[in-house]
Amino acid sequence: MPHIANYDVYIFDCDGVILDSNQLKIDAMHNALLPLISDIEKVTICVDYFRDNFGRSRFHHVDVFVNEFLGLKESEKEPIKTAVLKGYSSQCKALYLSADLTPKVLNFVSSLQGHKYIASGSEQQELRDVFKERGLDTYFDGIFGSPTKKSDLIKEILNKHNSVTGVMFGDAISDYEGAELNHIDFIGYLPFSNVKEKLLTLCEKNQSVTIESWDELNGK
Repeated sequence: MPHIANYDVYIFDCDGVILDSNQLKIDAMHNALLPLISDIEKVTICVDYFRDNFGRSRFHHVDVFVNEFLGLKESEKEPIKTAVLKGYSSQCKALYLSADLTPKVLNFVSSLQGHKYIASGSEQQELRDVFKERGLDTYFDGIFGSPTKKSDLIKEILNKHNSVTGVMFGDAISDYEGAELNHIDFIGYLPFSNVKEKLLTLCEKNQSVTIESWDELNGK
């Protein structure tokens, strides 16, 4: 792994990395499902899947819910899918506006001299609107999100720059996988991860760096 200052491109996940928003979004998905699905056990299965596969797009999750977990008739699938997405989306902007930043993240981002991007499973325009409203867009060269897959977002970012060394900062397995597929380094930011132990084990196995604080990267 190069010194942290020597990368050309820095790519950050959003939830749990820039914003302390993981639990807020899990609660939002639970709240979106609850009025529509009477079987609480099925709601729990959906929310557990959402938590364990955090970082993938909401469209992926809801497709899995309606096709695999909820036992719906074919005629019910699209209406439920639309209603869940609508209920979830209606909560997301408000929670993003209220979510705390992860400690000292802006100090760390500001210290980096290369190109800086967001690649998130969150819906792209929603994320751009919130970052602009909070004044966070000025810290990044671009903000990208779903429905494009995270690995494809990373690829698109890297293709913008020639002969780059890149690093992905994430807290989910999908973040790690996106970095691996694009042959760039990965740094796991653990404090707010929904899958901390799984991510730590994966990073240890593959000799990727993990941190509990942005300060840990000073001098590395």
